[in-house]
Amino acid sequence: MRLVTASFRTHHFVPHAHSEYAIAAIERGVEAVRYRGGTEHAPAGSLLLLDADTVHAGRPGIAEGWDYRVFYLPPALLTELAGYRPTFAVPTPHDPPLARRLIRLHRRQDQSSLAAQEEFEALFTEILVRYTRRAITATPPLSVLKVRRHLAADLQHTPSLDELATVACLPRFRLLRAFRRETGLTPHGYLLQLRLRRAQQLLTAGHTVARAAAESGFYDQAHLHRHFRRTFAATPGRFARNDVQDRYGPPA
Repeated sequence: MRLVTASFRTHHFVPHAHSEYAIAAIERGVEAVRYRGGTEHAPAGSLLLLDADTVHAGRPGIAEGWDYRVFYLPPALLTELAGYRPTFAVPTPHDPPLARRLIRLHRRQDQSSLAAQEEFEALFTEILVRYTRRAITATPPLSVLKVRRHLAADLQHTPSLDELATVACLPRFRLLRAFRRETGLTPHGYLLQLRLRRAQQLLTAGHTVARAAAESGFYDQAHLHRHFRRTFAATPGRFARNDVQDRYGPPA
């Protein structure tokens, strides 16, 4: 699990997705969130509830921007709490009492204490009960699954559209439409997200930015830096220094 505190005044996030759920509280200002085909505005006192692996983008909703505190939670953790793989029904509910509790928990210094873990379980269970529904797991078309697996199999390789069309057994532009419909991204955009996730994993594990860039399929550190900053509004080095992991891991 990762905890992030951030302030944005002018930054516009490009469309991207996280492998984790993102659960945040807006402390100040307003964020405009593009999500599932619509745009929601989240003022101070709102929660931000984003499903894992779901494309979204954010920008300032007012000139002053916004501040928020985020919990990035692995799907297995929320599934354990809910008893099913949840999906959030509303991305930006205005709920000041729950937002205040989330902010207090985020600020705690004794995250591994029994009291903090009990508050974590109580708070996130309440969020799940109030704002989630059971996910409907529709199976993506086999052609899209094949392309996703092909892209994930070798992050060093940047395939051509013709190559991917051959993998999918579809005409090129039909593949593009099907892929975008299922994932919200083009194949190139999806590959970029895979590379960024791999870079995050390597940085979290303590590897250098140079190694993270090389092993995740970027041309060089500058290439990684540019896309990392555009997507996450932080440099790879800052991410590595500030990343907080496994505060609520499974019992030993």
